[in-house]
Formats: sequence, C-alpha cells, structure tokens
Amino acid sequence: MVKRRYVKKPEHHASIVFKSAFGASLLLSSLLICCPDCFSTGVVRNGSRPRENGPVAAFLCKNEACRIKRGKKTGRQFTVLTSGNIAKFVEREIDEMIDALYRRGAKAKTIAAQHGVSDAFVSLLRSAVDATIARGKRRDKLVSRETKDHAVSIDETFFKIDGETIYAIIVRGYNSSKVLGINVSSARAEADMRKAFDEAQANSSERIGVITTDAHEATRAMARHLGYPVTLIVHPHKRPYDKAIIERIEYEGDLQVHTMIGVSTDIFKKQKKRQYHYKQVTRPVNPPAPKPRGRPKGSKNKSKTCSKDKKKLKKRGRPSIFEVFKSGKKGYVKVRPGKRQLVFSGVPIPSVIKGMRDTFELFAGKHIQNNHSESTNNVLRTVVFLGGQRSVVRLDRRIRAVMRMRNDPGLKPHSKIKHRYRANLYLRRTAGADFKADLSNYSIELQAKA
Repeated sequence: MVKRRYVKKPEHHASIVFKSAFGASLLLSSLLICCPDCFSTGVVRNGSRPRENGPVAAFLCKNEACRIKRGKKTGRQFTVLTSGNIAKFVEREIDEMIDALYRRGAKAKTIAAQHGVSDAFVSLLRSAVDATIARGKRRDKLVSRETKDHAVSIDETFFKIDGETIYAIIVRGYNSSKVLGINVSSARAEADMRKAFDEAQANSSERIGVITTDAHEATRAMARHLGYPVTLIVHPHKRPYDKAIIERIEYEGDLQVHTMIGVSTDIFKKQKKRQYHYKQVTRPVNPPAPKPRGRPKGSKNKSKTCSKDKKKLKKRGRPSIFEVFKSGKKGYVKVRPGKRQLVFSGVPIPSVIKGMRDTFELFAGKHIQNNHSESTNNVLRTVVFLGGQRSVVRLDRRIRAVMRMRNDPGLKPHSKIKHRYRANLYLRRTAGADFKADLSNYSIELQAKA
C-alpha cells in the first residue's frame, strides 16, 4: 500500500479594511491566522459564521496535539477575529486593564481612554473579574497558601451606603504584608473585630501573638479575651501623638496578668538610654457577675460607710489609657537598634521584657505607629467603586476581590469576554485613536500563501 504524500498546508493571512464615518479607508494587512490554543499555522478553511456585518470566514486547527489536548474528535474551530494572534493581543490588553484596576488603583475613565474602550466595557470587565475570583477560590481564603505571620496590624476604614456608615475592618500581616482578614460590618464592636482576627489566624500557620492597633477599645477588649498570651501595641490617633502603650497579657492559672508599659513613640529610634513606665494588674479570668444597678433595698436608712472626701476622690468611668504614665513605676533601658539589643537596668519583671522585645522586633530604628494598614485603607478608598445597587454583601465581595488580586501578584483570572467585545477591542487599538473607525463598517479579505 502506497502511503499518501505529505502536503504542507498553506499559511492563511487576512487583511482588515476599515472605513471611517468620513469615507476614508485604512488597510491592516498580513495578519497571520493561527490556532488560539496551540498557535499552530496548520489550519484549514471551515466555512463561515454569521456575524453582525455579514459572514466571517471560519477555520479548523489540524494539529494532532491540539486535538488530543482538547480531548475531542476535532481541533479548535475559530474565526479570523478569534485567531491566535488577536487572542494573544486581546489577552495582553485585558491583563493590563485588570492590573490597572486592581493593583495600581486607576480610575475606570482613565483606563477607558488609554485602551480605547468605553466606560461600560471597563465596568463589565470589573464585574467579570469579581465573579471569576469568587468562583475560582474559596470565599474565606484571601491567600493561596498560609503565611508565617505572628504579628498583625488591625485598622478600619469606612464607606457610605445610603447614608449609613459601613466599616471595613482590615487585618494585615507584618511578615507577608498581605491582608489576612476582612470583615465588612455596620459596627466596630468586639465581635466584629474578632471575626476579622479569626480569619487572619486561619490564613497564617503561626499563632498571632503581636497586635498593633490605634487604641480602639473593641480591639483591646478582643485581645484581653483571646485566652492566650499576647502583646498589644497601641498608638492612639489623638493627642499626645508622641506616646504609645504596650500591653502584655499573660495567664497564671485562673488569673489574667495585665501589664501596661508606657513609652514614647521614638524609644527605639536611636541608640540611647530611655525611660518607661509600667503597671501590672491581676484580675480573674472569669470575673463575677456585676452587681445590680440602683440602691439596695433598705440602704436608705443605713449609716454611710465612707466619708465625703473619699467619694470626691473616686473618679467615675473608664480610666485613661495614659494613666500608666502617672501612677506607674519607672524603669530604664539601653536601646541599641543597630545591634538589635535591649539592655534593661535593674531587675525588670518578665512581662515587661517580653512586651518590650516584641515591640522592638517590629520597630527597631523606627517610630512606634499603627500605619501598616493605612496604605491598604487608602487603596480601598480609591479602588473600590460600587455602582448600581449598593449593599454590604456587594461591598464585601468587591473588597475581597481587590485584596485577592493584591495578595497574589501572579493571579490572572480568566475572564470570558464576549466575541464582539474582544473583536472591537482589537479593532479599536489597531486602527488607532486618530483614525475614527466605524466598527460597524469593516471588511476582511483572505489570502493563502504556500
């Protein structure tokens, strides 16, 4: 039996002729037709497909490897405007727009002007990417793999939805610089902070033992109720800005040992002997139930057990966070940021040493401040845009999509854009901004070269 002689298939080229609204013509020639999957030029004509401005020539890939990879009887079928070179160009353009939207924080109008598309197309692309990310990854996973963060920063920003303030609580790791936890809520209570913190703990392989915050009382209450030793670094966003509080929370049986250390924010900035104040309080882990409010029965006729002078001295309300600077004991430490050393004077208590060393590990040679999450908050306020119907669920989905893209620079979600949008994107960019092409009036001519 004589074997059939191999005949090399001719390469197919296409030319696109544009016509503007003023009657001018523009010719784009020598567009090589190849398979969008394997980029093979071994393609053959496969009839035509109906489109808005008339039938368009279709092709069939004859590469055997492409057919086996797809797991079907035939190769990939495509048209001129979905061929390999155009598909590669469109994919590059879409990747640039996604990168500008999610990582650089560019506005939709700016991206539309740069890439020659409409604002509606950018909005469509944003919705497609958000939906793709939500489908492709678990909703509670902000990172592709667990990080090794043992120190995090907790901060929040806010958005307005129909006049109501909605808070976005962000937990960001110091080691990975990634957002590990998010909670979008209408309140900033202890339970809301704990929800974001628990998500961050699930995304880290290390137990989080150091937390920085801006003196929000809900975060401090959450740290006291974690149930394990933790160092809380508080830099209040109010006067005086040059003071910070280090809280070390430890446990001894059924007692919680709470050590507060008052320092200046520049204590670890330079090599110098510095002063600090500390105060230690012990309280039961499970405190007794509070007494009922009001005057006890029969107390009206009882004699008073305390004098008026003592009543005047007693202050009502929560004590100030800076109380440790007034009533705390003094201590001294030699700071050597270059050598990463702390040399304490005298015999300090272990809780003070542990709290100071945890803080020194983060802020050696720097000022103590809770600005690690501020850049993330600024990005959210710039990038996150809610169009159409606004709700807390949509805001949460939008923030998570942005954070997933920023946490994983290599993440490129495959967004399926309709053929007419892909064709228009290519035609607009190739025709150029100066030539006002009428995209409803173009023709394609084919040539076969051996």
